[in-house]
Amino acid sequence: MPLLNLVGNTPMVNVGGVSLKLEYMNPTGSHKDRTALYMIRDASRNLRKGGYVIEYTSGNTGISVAWVAGILGYRAIILVPQKTSINKVNMIKLFNGEVKFVAENEDGHMLAEDLAKRTEGVFLAQTRNMANFKAHYETTGPEIARETKHANCFVMGAGTAGTVYGAGKYLKEKLDMRVYALIPRGSYVQEILTGSSENDREIMEGFSYHNFSELLHRAIEEEVIDEIIYVSSKEAIEGMRLLWNRGIPGGPTAGANFYHALKLMKQGCRPVTLVPDSIIRYPHLLEEIVREKMKSEEIEKSEN
Repeated sequence: MPLLNLVGNTPMVNVGGVSLKLEYMNPTGSHKDRTALYMIRDASRNLRKGGYVIEYTSGNTGISVAWVAGILGYRAIILVPQKTSINKVNMIKLFNGEVKFVAENEDGHMLAEDLAKRTEGVFLAQTRNMANFKAHYETTGPEIARETKHANCFVMGAGTAGTVYGAGKYLKEKLDMRVYALIPRGSYVQEILTGSSENDREIMEGFSYHNFSELLHRAIEEEVIDEIIYVSSKEAIEGMRLLWNRGIPGGPTAGANFYHALKLMKQGCRPVTLVPDSIIRYPHLLEEIVREKMKSEEIEKSEN
């Protein structure tokens, strides 16, 4: 079987009444393998073999782009913010991607676009690339529709919004599902949509903290999204704990998805959502939570 055929068709499990699609079962460990495959195949029309694909990202997309590009015979240059975790940087390098760091006062999107021109490559621009939408409209959405017979609502964190827009649009059209988009508290998107924002930790990499993506604009304008819910880092961490207690090693976005899926169940929603990646991608957060858990257990022992 060709390696790229392993992308998608991830398993679905039911946990506490919530249907969970385990996207960390994709080859590099996240749902971004779908996005990268679609974007690079689309870009191949304008690329020669050995040509460059460029992307600016702090999340899982960089790893997936480097992996897909290498398999298809292209070279990946991934621009990342300076604060990007060393683990993700090393994984990009492991798949033969070149990494360039972007300073806080620089515009990574503009730098990526300029680099694509200079290398005669293609800037993938996932926040506005309709191939990102198509990846989930043509694969994730149909898979969910086949795998769950009872769900009536789709809950998904909005980063680039490719997933909530693509899968959400398909599920709304075919199964008349209600679509809920999660936006982080304290984000630029919250400020734009509500006129105010709250102070909160940025733990959910891939979420729309600092930009309002074109795909999210489209999803809102086309009324794919029925309701926007603002999610806190505390809720995401609690959702992660609930997942781990049930044997699912989900990361922060998965935690946010699961936490609010459980809340929506109390309102009559029968939810389906994604576990986009695993906690393995966030060692700093894992270490912090385990440390807190051990401290809590020690206090409990001393009180007994």
